Amino acid sequence: MRWPEEAPTPVRRDWRDSFAAMADLALIGILVTVAALPVFTLASAVRAGSMAVRHRYTTGELPPVRPLLTAFHRGLWKGAAVTALALLATALLALDLAALAGGAVPGGTPLLLVTAAVTLWLVGVAVATVVHCGRHPDAGWRTAAGWALRLAPHRSLPAALAVGLAAFLSLAIPATIPLLPGFALFAAHVLTDRLSP
Repeated sequence: MRWPEEAPTPVRRDWRDSFAAMADLALIGILVTVAALPVFTLASAVRAGSMAVRHRYTTGELPPVRPLLTAFHRGLWKGAAVTALALLATALLALDLAALAGGAVPGGTPLLLVTAAVTLWLVGVAVATVVHCGRHPDAGWRTAAGWALRLAPHRSLPAALAVGLAAFLSLAIPATIPLLPGFALFAAHVLTDRLSP
């Protein structure tokens, strides 16, 4: 005789699960901030942080430390080149936007809007690149950037806006700076997963 099987009761998450996730993301953010302090380690720290957030996001647990340290150390030199390129591009775009906004460069509002849109798209590409590095730890920066460039702009824009919001919060409340990288990376992973293949 076969008894009817009951459907398994869904696991209900309570406030402790949310608090544990927030604490883990804050810890990842602090570690990324500390690892990025020498500046030339910024890209390598963000890549390791993306791997840690991805593991936490998919498994619900913090990742083992050794693979993260290995990825951080192995990618230091290439990461330093990526950091230099990113800082140079950021400085040039900021100068361009400031010059356009101040009227020092001809073009006015239309050119300012176009430049702001291109800047936002580039931020989206950068965020998608970091997400790809977290998804595929063995992929290089070029492979990740190639994948990010092939994404449609509307797929990377929400993640760029989430990172922009984190940057705004860090300027408004500087005490949150060490915590925000973990939350920004988490938002980038979630949004990119929802909007991209």
